[in-house]
Amino acid sequence: MKGEKRTLFDGITLSVLLIFCGCVAILVVANVSYITAGAAAEVLNSPDIHAALLLTLITSLVTTVFSVLIAIPAAYALSRNGDLVLVKAADVVVDLLIVVPVLVVGVSILVFFRAGTIMTGSELTIVRLIGRVISGAGDLFIYRQSGIVLTQFVCSVPFAIRIIKTTFDEIPPRTGQVARTLGCTPTGVFFRLTLPMAFRGIIAGALLAWARAFGLFGPVSIVAGAVRKKTEVLATSIFLEISIGRLEHAITISLVMILIAALALGTIRMITGGDLFSSGRSR
Repeated sequence: MKGEKRTLFDGITLSVLLIFCGCVAILVVANVSYITAGAAAEVLNSPDIHAALLLTLITSLVTTVFSVLIAIPAAYALSRNGDLVLVKAADVVVDLLIVVPVLVVGVSILVFFRAGTIMTGSELTIVRLIGRVISGAGDLFIYRQSGIVLTQFVCSVPFAIRIIKTTFDEIPPRTGQVARTLGCTPTGVFFRLTLPMAFRGIIAGALLAWARAFGLFGPVSIVAGAVRKKTEVLATSIFLEISIGRLEHAITISLVMILIAALALGTIRMITGGDLFSSGRSR
């Protein structure tokens, strides 16, 4: 609407936007005003918080990589094969993972590995073998750092799939068909044409996956626990600090997470140039 005269309705919608952003700003200002210099210094100099910050960054980045690697082919399959019954069912599953409470995901993962232990006592050989595999996998994830990545991945990948699928939907299939007539293989069309056109959408999907993983708490605490310098991430640090009555320390950690998220978002916006979620197509 650049250069056009704005109407009363435009003014109303703009006011709603500014009021909403103002409320968010008030919340941040309230947090900043609550903490003290002593509490902030103690948190920022704490080896435990340093370890939690490092673990949070590492696990969330690893989760983002895995999420994107799975989300790209999955989203492409959903976008180009939407007429298949199995694909329609898979589309529902993706939405289901977005809608259900994340605590359900954590409990489900925990129960899955516990079920493996129960299956090892079965009279059927095949069931016992499957149970041993599941139980052994549980030993690799339950109350371990790998469990953090697993939980973050399950909770994050559907967001990446959904936004990357939307990006692929915006790319006309006709474009690939024309490339095929010129001798390009389906694989070549995907890697040389579709992926470059979907670059912004893939970055947006990766950002959403990272944001989900970065701040995840409930299911992570269920599957991996919250052991200092072992499986404690920043989100669980906030909970631990509140549980012992150190609200100022919890708020300081919260502000650190807000700052990191804002820096990450700003950096990616500069890299992609402008509104990250406006379109999946490269410009």
